[in-house]
Amino acid sequence: MVKIDKELNEMEENIIKMGNKVILMHTAVMDVLEYPDKEKELEIIQSDDRINHLEEEINDQAITSLALLSPVASDLRKVIAAIKIASELERIGDYAKNIAIFMIKHEELDENIREYARSMEKEFIAMLENAITCYMNADVEAAFEIPEQDKQINTLLKETKHNVTKQQEEALLEHVFEISSMLRNIERAGDHVKNICEHVIYMVKGQHYDFG
Repeated sequence: MVKIDKELNEMEENIIKMGNKVILMHTAVMDVLEYPDKEKELEIIQSDDRINHLEEEINDQAITSLALLSPVASDLRKVIAAIKIASELERIGDYAKNIAIFMIKHEELDENIREYARSMEKEFIAMLENAITCYMNADVEAAFEIPEQDKQINTLLKETKHNVTKQQEEALLEHVFEISSMLRNIERAGDHVKNICEHVIYMVKGQHYDFG
């Protein structure tokens, strides 16, 4: 029992570490949206490798727990949730990388688009921070509340796309698809945070829940 507890604690610590690193990636995205900086944008891209390595480490810990330690049902749910949450965080890190790649190519992005993107990132980062805290505390009540924050991200995305299509600036219209794709990275990241909340609910209660 002591051995499985040690493995589970180390796995949880790695999930929290991974979550905090992903938060830092998106915080850096907010910075470069306000002040473009190719060096910082490249750092965001390179950070994605560290996130990938952490996911692999968590998966290895999960395999060890499953293969050698014969966890009971509640511990088994913790292992399964850890694997799934690590996968969600890896995807969220990818979205930060995608935005950084976009910024390298589009340094002269319209100021209104930057502001909307920063607002979406701010909402998203708060949502992810809450989800990591929710996981740490095994807080089912918070797991049901956090997905509501995603609605504001979706609202901002709709407003931005509407404003872009209304404007007549040739530079904006020329890149409308790329701008939309960049912003959708943030919207999709929010969806993955909702998934994290689903995994927390499963981990604690053994119930599957779909926030859509």
